Amino acid sequence: MHETEFHSHDLASHIDAIRAAALPSLNGNISESSSDSYFGGMPTVPPDFEWPTKDGYPLSFVGQLHCSDIEFLPTNAGDLLFFYDNRHWGYSPKDIGHAVVVHQRSTENRVLPELPGREVSTFFGLRKKMVTPRVYQRVDVTFTDSCSYPSYERKLVKFADDVAEECYLEFCDSVRSEIQIGGYPTPIQSDSMELDCVKAFQLGQQSDWALLLQLFEVGDMIWGDAGALYWFIHRDDLHANRFDRVWMITQCH
Repeated sequence: MHETEFHSHDLASHIDAIRAAALPSLNGNISESSSDSYFGGMPTVPPDFEWPTKDGYPLSFVGQLHCSDIEFLPTNAGDLLFFYDNRHWGYSPKDIGHAVVVHQRSTENRVLPELPGREVSTFFGLRKKMVTPRVYQRVDVTFTDSCSYPSYERKLVKFADDVAEECYLEFCDSVRSEIQIGGYPTPIQSDSMELDCVKAFQLGQQSDWALLLQLFEVGDMIWGDAGALYWFIHRDDLHANRFDRVWMITQCH
């Protein structure tokens, strides 16, 4: 896998070391056909579904992924629904609740919910208006097996000189997936996001946290300035199908 990219970036002598450090992942591919997994649009939910909120503000819906499409999950039942609040970046424990993943185990009796809103004061408190989460353009996706590679910052691959290091950086950028599940994140800024997860919940060590979803900008989604959302989950929670302690970090240029 990525044989052509290795050679086009003059990394032939480092292939074995890079492959030894690689981790399996799933890459999301935009589909022209309707799919059970998609980003944007609206979720399909049970009639009694409670839309997630943070400090009273309804979170924006990011996407719905069909569990049977994601081989890294211990279950193939139902869907994972991703929500987030763009007022928080995930760098502080006070952001808890800014990103929510809901596991809906049943696909029966689903409906399209009404978009929730919150009344807020404007014009120095003299007026009221209703604010609702943004609804993004729907983008359907399918997933294929792939490999992800550690950023240079992790120092998991040794290079003989600065030229080889630069070639590796260009290689990682060339094989980056806009949509990725599992494996290493492809950071825009620092590659220490798992440490933010530890600090948020005071739980485990950096190696205990796994990348659940990496989402760069697809469709009309904009995350800051050419940014990405990175969702992490503790490995024990992942194995137990618990999604109430996920942590999301936003990075951008």
